[in-house]
Amino acid sequence: MKFHFRLETLLRVRKRMEELAEMEFTAALSKQKAIEEELRRNIQILKREELELNKKMEEGIMSSDFNFRCQLLSQMEQKCKELDKRLKQANIELAQAKGQLHQRHIDSELVSGMRERDLKRYLKEVDSQLQKELDDLVSLSHARQRSK
Repeated sequence: MKFHFRLETLLRVRKRMEELAEMEFTAALSKQKAIEEELRRNIQILKREELELNKKMEEGIMSSDFNFRCQLLSQMEQKCKELDKRLKQANIELAQAKGQLHQRHIDSELVSGMRERDLKRYLKEVDSQLQKELDDLVSLSHARQRSK
């Protein structure tokens, strides 16, 4: 007699859903890291450009060049604000993906625990059946020896 878990299909589905949730979490994490890195680079560039503008202002700069650089800085600040918004959204998505992964793991472990419980019950039945057969063989053997 072979062990058959009645909810094997459900277990496979739950495991697959957990794998998908893990892939979504990984994707959300890499998206968040990429946005963080891009924001960090843009902030560094913005600081460098601000220092460069201050240096040129001390040396003397033409108003057209000054206006151009101010517009450039303004655009870069706007880009940083946009990246900051995207980062906040990515953090929210990452938290949601983490929660989803956690829930999928719990669901999978629940069914897996049921499988383990059923397997133990099955093995106990098999053991008791084997013990019964052994006891019958021993009884039969003793009965044969007495009848001789």
